[in-house]
Amino acid sequence: MSGARFEYEPFPDLERPLAVRLGQYPRQPDLLYDTARALGRRLTATFFRLQFRIEVVGEVPDLPRLALMPNHQSHLDTMAILAVLPERYRRRITVLAARDYFFERAPGALAANLLGQAVAFDRGSELAELRRWARLLPEVREGWFLLYPSGSRKRLEPHAGLAGVLARSGWAIVPVALAGMAEAWPVGHALWRPFRKVRVTFGEPIADPTARDLPAKLLAFWEAHGRLDGIAEGEPS
Repeated sequence: MSGARFEYEPFPDLERPLAVRLGQYPRQPDLLYDTARALGRRLTATFFRLQFRIEVVGEVPDLPRLALMPNHQSHLDTMAILAVLPERYRRRITVLAARDYFFERAPGALAANLLGQAVAFDRGSELAELRRWARLLPEVREGWFLLYPSGSRKRLEPHAGLAGVLARSGWAIVPVALAGMAEAWPVGHALWRPFRKVRVTFGEPIADPTARDLPAKLLAFWEAHGRLDGIAEGEPS
């Protein structure tokens, strides 16, 4: 008989709390959670398509490293974007979500990670977090990010933050404008309002973005396309 023997090595983060493990990036391979995320993506997309009338404007380029940067109007925003993308794109996406809101407890972390493809971003120590991502992102060769540069559903103005780190690290920056989402689930309301019209507009990748000019370019795109009325579409008032 051969002297070879089998040794089982557990996942390196197995001793950590579940919410921490689900929130980390890059993710550790895990057959159970990878399968659950695949099912969750389809469930999320189907749920949204059945409840809302969706208009899609523009397309997302098929690039290996890409960051989608939408305005933030409601808790449905990520669902809307996942719903309009084909599965070959959805499975690439990592969504940045606030650790203090989504990853403090296991139930919230499970919902955010399995249904929304989310990992945690620590707003409480933002400077240290940005330094960590600045070290990490240049080494990532493939992947898509979805993040909200405004950082809040109550604020339209973006700030550079992680968006600037992505731009400096050579990721393609694609502006995304969501319209109708604030009416579909207003801030402060316990439940969403189904059967409303929403729109997702994908822009062209921003040419040669810098951390300094990126917020202004994103804001201009959001203001031009972020409402359903005619004025937001560029019609004269």
